Amino acid sequence: MPVETRYFKNESVTVNGLSAYALALDLTGTGLTLSEARTAYYDGCDVGIRVWKRHADETEEEITSGTPVAQVHVTNGDSHVLKSATWDCPATSLQPTDSIVVRVYHNMGDTWDLLSTCEFTTEQLNASGLDASTWTVYYYLSFTAQMGLRPRSSVSFHFDGDDPSRIEGFSWTEAAVPVVAKKLYGDGLVWIVS
Repeated sequence: MPVETRYFKNESVTVNGLSAYALALDLTGTGLTLSEARTAYYDGCDVGIRVWKRHADETEEEITSGTPVAQVHVTNGDSHVLKSATWDCPATSLQPTDSIVVRVYHNMGDTWDLLSTCEFTTEQLNASGLDASTWTVYYYLSFTAQMGLRPRSSVSFHFDGDDPSRIEGFSWTEAAVPVVAKKLYGDGLVWIVS
């Protein structure tokens, strides 16, 4: 039952047909910032994640319930602030070839949208399931907003490098190793295994 810290990593991977950033056990050391802007003034922004299991046939099943979890809030002037929140991941069955996909969402007004191209995927886990566990999600975020004739609001998600945004408490159970049946042949003195 591995219990891991999974980092939002600045590395492009393709798993189960999805090209995304890696949700990995290590970092590249090179930071990346992804941003989303609106031509309106907002006094703050909420950020959260949604989680799916993705099958080898490229279909997905959401583990969260359609609304982002582990939500945090940033306000005007926040710059590279570290925010964290928790989510109680339910026990979830998996096929050995499944991967876990995490997408980062933002809400400046009353609508949740994907934050830029913030899609992250694990490798195929070779797991029988995710364990019921509490994930703690750490986000490095910035938010700026200006009023006036050209109002603008912008939220940024920083990861890798000096901004190790991550998920702690990522827990799963390894898939059972299949037992291979063997036959014995012999005359009582010499035995052959096949």
